[in-house]
Amino acid sequence: MDFIPTEVDTGQAGSEAELPVWEAIKNAFGADDLGIAYYKYPVIDKSGDDYDREPDFVLLHQELGLIVIECKGYEIDHIESIQGQVWNLQGIRQSKAKPHPQARDQAFKIRSYFTRESDLTDEVGRCKIPVNVFIALPNISREEWEERGFHELPAAPRVLTSDDLSPQALRSQLNETPRMEALSSNEFRAARSVLGGGSVIGNDGTAAPPDPTTKGGLYDTVEQRLPKLDNKQEEIGVQIPPGPQRIRGIAGSGKTVLMAMKAARMHAKHPEWDIAVTFMTKSLYPQVRNLISRFHWHFAEEEPNWNKLRLLHGWGGHTVLDGMYYVLSQQSEEHEFMNVGDARARFGRFEKTPELLDSCCESFLEDGDVPVTFDAILIDEAQDFLPSFFKMCRAALREPKRLVWAYDEAQSLGSLTAPRSKNIFGTDADGNLRVDLSGSYEGGIQKSQIMRKAYRSPRQVLMAAHYFGMGLKRSEGAVQAITTQPGWENLGYKIVDGDFRRTGEDIRIRRPKQNSPHPLSEHDEARPFVRFSAAETKREEIELIGESISRDINDHGLAPEQIMVILLDRQTQKEADEPTDHLDEVTDDGIGFNRVWEGESSVFAVDDEVTVTRINRAKGNEAAMVYISGLEHIDDVSSGQSLVQRRNQAFVAMTRTRGWCHVTGTGSCDAFSEIRAVVDDVTADEPEMVFPAPDPQSLENEMEAELESMTLDEFVPKAE
Repeated sequence: MDFIPTEVDTGQAGSEAELPVWEAIKNAFGADDLGIAYYKYPVIDKSGDDYDREPDFVLLHQELGLIVIECKGYEIDHIESIQGQVWNLQGIRQSKAKPHPQARDQAFKIRSYFTRESDLTDEVGRCKIPVNVFIALPNISREEWEERGFHELPAAPRVLTSDDLSPQALRSQLNETPRMEALSSNEFRAARSVLGGGSVIGNDGTAAPPDPTTKGGLYDTVEQRLPKLDNKQEEIGVQIPPGPQRIRGIAGSGKTVLMAMKAARMHAKHPEWDIAVTFMTKSLYPQVRNLISRFHWHFAEEEPNWNKLRLLHGWGGHTVLDGMYYVLSQQSEEHEFMNVGDARARFGRFEKTPELLDSCCESFLEDGDVPVTFDAILIDEAQDFLPSFFKMCRAALREPKRLVWAYDEAQSLGSLTAPRSKNIFGTDADGNLRVDLSGSYEGGIQKSQIMRKAYRSPRQVLMAAHYFGMGLKRSEGAVQAITTQPGWENLGYKIVDGDFRRTGEDIRIRRPKQNSPHPLSEHDEARPFVRFSAAETKREEIELIGESISRDINDHGLAPEQIMVILLDRQTQKEADEPTDHLDEVTDDGIGFNRVWEGESSVFAVDDEVTVTRINRAKGNEAAMVYISGLEHIDDVSSGQSLVQRRNQAFVAMTRTRGWCHVTGTGSCDAFSEIRAVVDDVTADEPEMVFPAPDPQSLENEMEAELESMTLDEFVPKAE
């Protein structure tokens, strides 16, 4: 049984009564129960005149069906009388209540979601899932209830009194409800997906083509059969933390989906809040807006109010899309907004965008005039931002400073500093963290979450990206690395052999299939997922890519927009035009190319055109087939970029694929020998990484998971 508290406000009316009931529910069900329980189930129906339909507790159980529990903190003397469905109250602010109709309507509302799924209805359209409702009265005993004769009333509801909150008593009461036949495994999965919001982004997989052999056919299975939301994603996505929360997720783990889901959930529950979702990659705008809209329709059955829930680029400006820094500075009386040109003139012409933006934010903070504007700010792609941006966002928040950020430090193209609490907010004079993310909030919402499962890229591609991105097979030694077993396990890997404490000893690491459940892994004909080719000249390299693109489209049935070419070695638009012109020449007539640097910054892929991009615009986007040109850039010390940054660029490029990745390069360099060894290891029958345990002192960047992220739940395995 899984338990998800979506929002726990101990200062809110009713919470004192609800928390004992929540604890009772958790104690009454164990690991052998196939089900899920929610505290504050996140569906709001604003059509009712008397209340919004957000149930206090919702249970979905394979044998018991759907149970909705409405909790009331009344004492027996508060109930003057019960007439039909109306409870007349005294001695409290409320004079009347209709708890049973409220719970019943909440249950019917949820059941209406089930009836939209064919697996959950019979041949005449009736829902297969039994629905029962209870009124929880934790401050009233069974004796008090029956002494008043309420149990004998014609419309007497099922109640759970204080005597029913022991594990055995509660289970006994719930077991007495009318039932139907237990749900099958498939029916339970479908019902859980509906409850968790997975049906918003997923599909049933019924349209997957039989026995696919081409890339196009194989990729259709990816589109149809990628999982909806797993248990961890669902838990994180529906929770509203009463303070800051950090989400660390491996590439392809669904961080953007979860941030959209969380924003929609906040807005549905608290439409009066001012909420902002911010990110660095402008082309994420349409994707994030679409996801938020779809989730909000699921939660509240209406379009979001985009004046209260704002999507903001990190920077913004007068002539471009709104940004967090721009919006806040426009409200300031002391700080004057700086665009990129202004910032370069003040802070340095050659500074990169993240550093320039952070300098602007630092100046804003020094001016001491950051307006308190938002109730919640969610930062996606947080690894792209530096500390002053976070501090500015936190300063712009009302209490309790609800700042949520999601990141993967391996995808940072600029900063070498992971967005951890200590790195961002520092410590006070006594050495204590200013923002402490250890443990969980009262009620069970964890302050820090780790997502280990990756869905976007096949297992072999993700392993190759980590392997090469860290330089673990590099002859001169690793560039950056995780140097502890728990750190690797937090990324979803398993240490098969070796001890990181013994520098130089061989470490053998594998990635369990369940942590990379990619649909193509079931198809031998889809392999290899990652490969490398070298050419003697750049022209020959581009011709190799162009000929392969022609085959992808003409022979394998991929749509042009399902293909992405990343020019790793091209830093400017002018440099990127030359290879793209050559691609135009060598590919078959009728194949067009979308040069993303020529279009709107918020648009990435274009129908019927192959996407060609530099690495910065590739971030946050994906394609079925990804070509990465210019691997020799990794060894180019004249690029002005650090070795860690160049390695991270390779990692980001490789993890853009949802299917296949073909890396190419020109000439000969050490990186080519390394990538060949990496590909050999990860494309073996049992993919693995084998490398000497690195000396942390020799690394340019030590990538570690903070101990503060660990809670008891991280060490106790949950029943599947």
